[in-house]
Amino acid sequence: MKHIFGYHVLFLFAVMMMQGCGSKTGKTVSDTDSLTVDSVVDTGLDKHSEAYIRQRIDTIYKTVGKTFYDSEGKEIEYIHSTFNRDSAYCSQRYYALMREAYRICEETGELLYDSDNWVCGQDYSDDWSCRVANVYEITDSTAYVDLIIHNFSDHETTIALRFERDDWYIDDFSPSEDGYDDKHYLRETIRQGLETREKAKAYVGYWGWVGDDCPELLLRLEMSDHGLIVTECNIYRLYGFDKTVATFDGKYLRVDETNYDEETMETKWEFHLYANLDNNGDLKGDCRITHPLASKEYNGPLTLRKDYFKYRDGIKTQ
Repeated sequence: MKHIFGYHVLFLFAVMMMQGCGSKTGKTVSDTDSLTVDSVVDTGLDKHSEAYIRQRIDTIYKTVGKTFYDSEGKEIEYIHSTFNRDSAYCSQRYYALMREAYRICEETGELLYDSDNWVCGQDYSDDWSCRVANVYEITDSTAYVDLIIHNFSDHETTIALRFERDDWYIDDFSPSEDGYDDKHYLRETIRQGLETREKAKAYVGYWGWVGDDCPELLLRLEMSDHGLIVTECNIYRLYGFDKTVATFDGKYLRVDETNYDEETMETKWEFHLYANLDNNGDLKGDCRITHPLASKEYNGPLTLRKDYFKYRDGIKTQ
């Protein structure tokens, strides 16, 4: 009996030591526990274990529901926070693809995502939450995780993980066996954007207005590493727009600039051109102009011809 009693004492002592020291959560470790980083490290769990991966994803997704505050202590919604979750928690190759795709979309004026992958929606509910449902197919470098994200309602989704920089990072938000995953979508966006960039080269040059009932617009477009840029946009050679942005989607060119006074809540000046090349090679479309130096606003059709300049004192070509 003494031997049995001694055995139980040793067993209880070992359990107490594990609870008091080995696990800072105050309980033994199981696959379903939501663990802190310290508790996983202290128990000596492998980073390739299901328990650690669960903890890692739980830690990452808890930051989505975190409350953010500005410099004045005002609460900021998650959707408007400046924290770059993609660079912090996505794999290097996924983040590189995403950045390049975003840059391409700035050139084309396209929208890369119409919802937030992290919250499974365009907005998030006050009771937003995320739960790890399953961890599987763990290898030295990859793993898959099924999530249940509650955002107004429950959404079942899957993420792919990649092991790099001594930890797990999200490598895809929509992995699929047929290869049409999120990375495929990003690669296709980049490929199509590069094709569009080649088409945009036809718009490079000086463009002058054609016609008598529209503003004397002079527009110059050049090609940069980030697509078309506007290097000159002025009216009557008297007033111009120096922060004009050009986007080209493969067919239509947009040139825009708006100066908005936040104090008076009024537009000080604006320029908008939406046009494409016609069968004659002219840039034809619609233009809207408002400028404090202009005698009147303009909103109507406009035709521009490459290397053609018409002034009020006659015709001059270049």
